[in-house]
Amino acid sequence: MVIPGILVRHVGRAVLLGIALVAVLLLGLYTIIELIRESRALTGDYGPLQMVIYIAQTSPRRLYDIFPFAALIGTMLGLGGLAAANELVAMRAAGFDRRQILVSVMGAVLLCVIALMTVSEFLVPGLEARAGAERDQARTGQVHLGRYGALWIRDGAHMLRIGHSAWSRDDQPEFGDLLIYRVDQQMRPEHILRAETATHDGQAWLMRQVSYRNLESPDEVRIGVEHERRMDSTLSHDLFSSVISRPRVLSVGDLAEMIEFLEVNGLDTATYEQALWNRVFFPLNVLAMILVSLPFAFRGGRHSSRGINLFFGVSLGLAFFVISRLSQGMGMLMPGPLWLSALMPSLAIGMLGILMLRRL
Repeated sequence: MVIPGILVRHVGRAVLLGIALVAVLLLGLYTIIELIRESRALTGDYGPLQMVIYIAQTSPRRLYDIFPFAALIGTMLGLGGLAAANELVAMRAAGFDRRQILVSVMGAVLLCVIALMTVSEFLVPGLEARAGAERDQARTGQVHLGRYGALWIRDGAHMLRIGHSAWSRDDQPEFGDLLIYRVDQQMRPEHILRAETATHDGQAWLMRQVSYRNLESPDEVRIGVEHERRMDSTLSHDLFSSVISRPRVLSVGDLAEMIEFLEVNGLDTATYEQALWNRVFFPLNVLAMILVSLPFAFRGGRHSSRGINLFFGVSLGLAFFVISRLSQGMGMLMPGPLWLSALMPSLAIGMLGILMLRRL
């Protein structure tokens, strides 16, 4: 029918405008905070222009971070505006029931989620990696991101090519497929070393499954293997914190590949498994957060306490966000599948929202 179609678009438009307005405000606030923080670290070739480029490249990731809050508050504001004008009452009088309004709201939010998931899957990982590498290259001149994602780092007299990098559960960097060159004054390689895996403790590299070639003598090439080798380093933990992408910004494909790499090398996969399930269940988490807050948007008319209802709706949605994070933290500490700790809060809060809607 024509009228329901018009009402669906009207509700969806109000919700989308509310989400867009809140997203712009939150992203602007977040960006200002980042500008202040980055302005304190201007050094080397990292000047104001490079800082602005870095902020612009990392903006999609910040949008992904703030979207659940923007969707929650924007939806409440959009529906609150319709309720303030008694439009929700008029819609229901015209036969557009609460279920249809709910479907219209969820459809609008889901469109935003799909668009954001597409950006976070195909755009954010590359931008984050390049932004961090370019920033540290400008600051220290020690970092370069290779064409196929490999990381090149200068460590004193050594050049390192890092094929894989990851974060452990205790927030320590772990590396795989290391290739280390040491060159002489004529820039000729005099020592080449390859390590299957490695860690860095802030003072030295600890490499495992090492093979090497010593080319110092033009008449003799020494080849050998070692189970472990320690090599002093001039690099700091802060450098790795900025150039190694955190699990939460990686794509689903990158996370699956990283989990496979860690499993093959006998390393802990929990951090990356949790990030993978968080990414998979992200749409469900957003929809559940909004679902539990919607009953408050349907209450009251022009002269009722709409502000209080809005406050309680947003507070309940934010409480769900906190509970979800606590559940994920408990999932890391307790035995059991990590996907369950990521899914259960959404299911529980979603059921609560449905029960509250039925009681209206």
